[in-house]
Amino acid sequence: MNVLEELKAIVNDYKGEELTIAAETTFEDLGFDSLDKVDLMMQIEEKFDITLGDDLVVNTVGDLVKKIEEIKQ
Repeated sequence: MNVLEELKAIVNDYKGEELTIAAETTFEDLGFDSLDKVDLMMQIEEKFDITLGDDLVVNTVGDLVKKIEEIKQ
């Protein structure tokens, strides 16, 4: 499974529903507030066994995919 597909699964599980998610989807489009983003980042760090850092700024799902792929290399 690629990073985008895994992120979709994490977000859908977090939100408890099947959302339409593309690389250009923003977290605001998904209805995430700042606390949701923190919770999501913690789940992503655990799932991918990475550390994203507290200063990470991503606006879209695609931005997050790129950052995860950079860290995992």
